[in-house]
Amino acid sequence: MVRITLLPFFLGLLALNSFLPHGSMVWVVLSLIFLSLLLYDVSSSENLKYIFVIGFSYGLGYFGGQLYWVFYFLYKSVDAGILLSTIAFIIFISFLSLYVGLFAFSFCYLKSGSRSFDLMVLFPSLWVLNEWLRGWLFTGFSWCDVAYTQLNGVFTGFFPIFGSYGVSWLFISFINAFCSCVILIAKPRRHPNGTSNLFGLSFRFNREGYRIPILVVMTTLIIGNVVNGISYTSKYGNSVTVALIQGNIARAVKWSSSDFLNIYKNLITKAKADIIIIPETAISSFSENLPRGYLGELVNIVKNKHAALITGIPKIIDKNNYVNSATLLTDINHPYYAKFHLVPFGEYIPFKTILSSIYEAVSLPMVGFSSGNANQSPMVVANQKLAFNICYENGFNWELINGAKNATIMANLSDLVWYGDTIAQDEHLQLSRARALENQRYFIQDTNTGITAIITPQGIVQQQLAPFTENTLTGIVYGLIGETPFERYGNYPVIMLSYLMLILVIIFKYKHIFKK
Repeated sequence: MVRITLLPFFLGLLALNSFLPHGSMVWVVLSLIFLSLLLYDVSSSENLKYIFVIGFSYGLGYFGGQLYWVFYFLYKSVDAGILLSTIAFIIFISFLSLYVGLFAFSFCYLKSGSRSFDLMVLFPSLWVLNEWLRGWLFTGFSWCDVAYTQLNGVFTGFFPIFGSYGVSWLFISFINAFCSCVILIAKPRRHPNGTSNLFGLSFRFNREGYRIPILVVMTTLIIGNVVNGISYTSKYGNSVTVALIQGNIARAVKWSSSDFLNIYKNLITKAKADIIIIPETAISSFSENLPRGYLGELVNIVKNKHAALITGIPKIIDKNNYVNSATLLTDINHPYYAKFHLVPFGEYIPFKTILSSIYEAVSLPMVGFSSGNANQSPMVVANQKLAFNICYENGFNWELINGAKNATIMANLSDLVWYGDTIAQDEHLQLSRARALENQRYFIQDTNTGITAIITPQGIVQQQLAPFTENTLTGIVYGLIGETPFERYGNYPVIMLSYLMLILVIIFKYKHIFKK
């Protein structure tokens, strides 16, 4: 039982090295290939009871390695104490791992007996459905998807066509095809009593059934290189200069002192651009509670530069509701974007009657935000249309489509000070790069402590600031108009394909069309 648990755990942990800031694709390839080999040769009758454990253990390594910063957030930033932080982290990672356990169980139970079909179609279909369910069920958590390891290379051209879920599907199908036709096949060694040892694998080169996998590998490589250079959008208007201010305001200063007001005032005074932006809740107090005339002074400073100022600030809607907003202060009407997808347990309290006593024991400000509307119009600034999203909203690609396709530039405001110098800031950047690719728009990302960056429509970081520095990133961007295939059809094609494959396998299995 220990071997069943530990090997998948370390395989899942291995994938960490393919996500930012590491970014070496080989590790996720090895991780998924060996997972597929482990799962494929398990009989649906003899070892099925262990399959869920294998998948769950893989998930513990996969998510635990990438999301350790959740523990940092709870222990260091929220001051929840080591016991409560540990318990909450284990519960969170275990919950995410349930999806992988369900995937593993479903794959082994539904295998058709056709190796090529199972590894190149059924495996990626079930994996993508697992990612998709995790991305929206119970408000969703869409970090850690396999597609985010493919921001460079042959699969980048598929982002604006199929989106990140489509890239996950194609990539997993590709590596399993490569495994089937080029590398090796695993067969479990059998003991004299007829039982098989799940991890006593012997390997041999594949000498049969390689034609279809070879065709899949070659076709993917050729099409990937062809679509990599296709532009679905065109330039709109004149280029604009943006100044992204990174205040590097410490958490204690931001929420318990007014010193940050002068820091932002000085940085805004020095900035030279058409559009000046300060990050999520950079002004952490309601405008009604700020020193008299402070916001007006900022507006005058910026207007004298003939520029526009957008700031992250909590905004009161009525006596019962306030929102996390990006507000255009230099417009007399103060148009704003209100964050739609709030962070559960961070920006609002689920099961408030049950958990409110726990929140009283930790230091987490402003957990009572209300959600903005699902479809908000882009903000017209400097003759460009900016589609905003705030913090981890950049992880939900389907929620950004309407705003992006009606906009010319995309922008994200964030404050990642809660996660210190962990890899959370790198993982956040890779989400933004994927959104730039899917929508073929410039994506500007302004954060309090990092990573503040300008990302090209090709998903390349054009400029970025060093984390944990007080600085301003000034760069030139241009608007783009037009729809990518992903903006037109969203995630529907890949999700419908995956469900169709699942339904067909269930029907065929029931009717015994595939030979066992």
